[in-house]
Amino acid sequence: MVSAVAFNRLRRAALATAAFGLFITAASARADCDSWDPVASAGSYGARPITSRNLIELVNFGRPDVEPLGGPSAFGVSPDGRWIATVLQRADLATNGFCQALVVIDRRHRLPPRVLDRGGDFLLATYSDDGHYDSNGVPRLNAARFSGDGRAIAYLKRVDGKTRLWVADLDARRPAAVSPPTRNVTKWSWRAGPPVLVYAYDEDGAKAAAAIEAEGRSGWHFDRRVAPMLGLRPQIPAPLPETVEAVDVESGASVPVAPADRASLHGDGDIPLGQHRQGAGGRVAWAERLRNYAFSPLRIEMRGEAGLAIPCAAAACTGRIAGLWWVDAGRTLVFLKLEGWNERFTSLYRWTPGHGQPRRLLQTDDVIEGCSPTAGDLVCTRQGATQPPRLVAIDTRAGRQRILLDPNPGFGALVLGGVERLEWRNNVGRQVYGDLVLPPDYKGGRLATIVVLYRSRGFLRGGTGNDYPIQLLANRGFAVLSIGRPALFAVGDPAVNDDDSFWRANTRDWADRRSVDSAIQSGLDLLVAKGIADPSRLALTGLSDGASSVRFALIASKRYAAAAISTCCVDESSDDVVGPGWVTESAKLGYPPAAPVDDKFWRPYSLALNASEIRTPLLMQLADSELLSSLHAYTALEAAGQPVDLYFYPNEFHFKWQPTHRQAVYDRNVDWFSFWLQHREDPAPDKAGQYSHWRMLRDRLVPRRSP
Repeated sequence: MVSAVAFNRLRRAALATAAFGLFITAASARADCDSWDPVASAGSYGARPITSRNLIELVNFGRPDVEPLGGPSAFGVSPDGRWIATVLQRADLATNGFCQALVVIDRRHRLPPRVLDRGGDFLLATYSDDGHYDSNGVPRLNAARFSGDGRAIAYLKRVDGKTRLWVADLDARRPAAVSPPTRNVTKWSWRAGPPVLVYAYDEDGAKAAAAIEAEGRSGWHFDRRVAPMLGLRPQIPAPLPETVEAVDVESGASVPVAPADRASLHGDGDIPLGQHRQGAGGRVAWAERLRNYAFSPLRIEMRGEAGLAIPCAAAACTGRIAGLWWVDAGRTLVFLKLEGWNERFTSLYRWTPGHGQPRRLLQTDDVIEGCSPTAGDLVCTRQGATQPPRLVAIDTRAGRQRILLDPNPGFGALVLGGVERLEWRNNVGRQVYGDLVLPPDYKGGRLATIVVLYRSRGFLRGGTGNDYPIQLLANRGFAVLSIGRPALFAVGDPAVNDDDSFWRANTRDWADRRSVDSAIQSGLDLLVAKGIADPSRLALTGLSDGASSVRFALIASKRYAAAAISTCCVDESSDDVVGPGWVTESAKLGYPPAAPVDDKFWRPYSLALNASEIRTPLLMQLADSELLSSLHAYTALEAAGQPVDLYFYPNEFHFKWQPTHRQAVYDRNVDWFSFWLQHREDPAPDKAGQYSHWRMLRDRLVPRRSP
């Protein structure tokens, strides 16, 4: 993660259109969503093996096809606590598009869920970093929010290339767009009081693009605006000035923008844990970092009416706090915390200051996130290893749960591999856990085993980045070990005082990479000792930090029979292809200058410098926006005659977003590991060329005979 986190921060949006509503259009048709009923109470896939379509077209809350990310809630709760509104989304493989539906749920279960609106294309999340617009391919969270009077619901919908603000209401009047069709809405919020929507948009992107074109007539200066791997031109500067509008929802008329409106647009409905939360009797609560770096543990702090501290001495109040809310009219705090072995558990606590210490209401390996308190419940999404996300209400007094909406009601009928969570330590004593998934019909014996990296939380789709379909691989007869990486090496280091020193401590002598590599090897040793893993058929996969772990492992050990990565590579060539911004960032991480190349520093991590020694068959499936950073390593491996293959996908980012690309990635990864570890080939005619090439790569591994 040392390199992957910072490297991803330097990625730039490749097109000049990025600044005014970045959206890369795939070659796809609009999905036909009119017949989609996302709130059907019945429905089943039947008792049959899971397919790639079952995984790709799963319905999710607020954004499709992502692992748990935290952040703002994906749903809104009406002021009276009865109604919950959310935007359900799913991919549509037939059109390489997406469907979304605005749904309202009765928390009291007196009325069935209702669909208020359908339609809308994929929403790509963008952000401003280091003076440029950027995206990593993660879909934008499309949260639904109620007006102050509880009658109207606002949400986003992207149609014909523009992201507009829409409004529906509980009286089932026809949903309508609030913002004009020429504007891309970047932020929005409800104003307190009568129903007025405030939104922001930027309209100077075209001017900025034109200015860059004009500058090109006399030559572009090579500076921090340039990221060669994403295009040989300066990127549009960010942030662009935003225009703020306010609209009366009843009349549709523009109203003057109030001074508080601009402040209301920041935060996207998410209250940072460090922000003070006002309770009853003047009490204030928040969570504060113990040390001044991003991965520091947090501690819950509280002050009473007179400003005096109300300490919490319990261990529960310190650690990985994930959510914090006042309930019971502001008299009691409830909070979510990740805890236990390598923070494997999500726990919910209840604490009434002055009445003892926090009491744990529940503890689970499931992921609970995106919560909102209402009328004695905490309304959240919850997902488990074999359970896609559901909307639940958790009683904040007893921890009991009610299911409010399961948008994938038939998923449980599919034949899945069993999941067992294992615990172990690496060679420096760090706690590690992994989810072992075995074939549904497993009766014992050693299996080819595939490691999926680098987080293992919530529903087991395909690891971080969702490129390695765990259940599809298990159904193909593999054992799969989905590993949650150990804590970063520098966590808890008393010498670390800020983010820069934190990352340098992780980089020094590749300490964090060595820690993760030991976690992987120890986990595989555990499976070999259990008689499950075949030590001659072990494989690795990963994206981002996971891909970094794979590359390090292939250099450190010869035990792997195959590997696949989704991103590549941070190495001695990165300054050349990522651009001037990376030069600054890499120095902060403790990396040496680009020239002269420090072979000793890079030797444990660079595929290119070790190309003659790496004999493990390696498949790269990359985004086109990251291809250039991989070519130094790929070319070196190819020149050394090693079994390496590379595919790249158009209009993609760090995380791939297009459904048809997801299916191609899934299928090719399954084929790759079946070929190398099980000696199996899919006889489909359209795959003949793929296997012909792979057989040629396999021939490279045959030792050359002396004449």
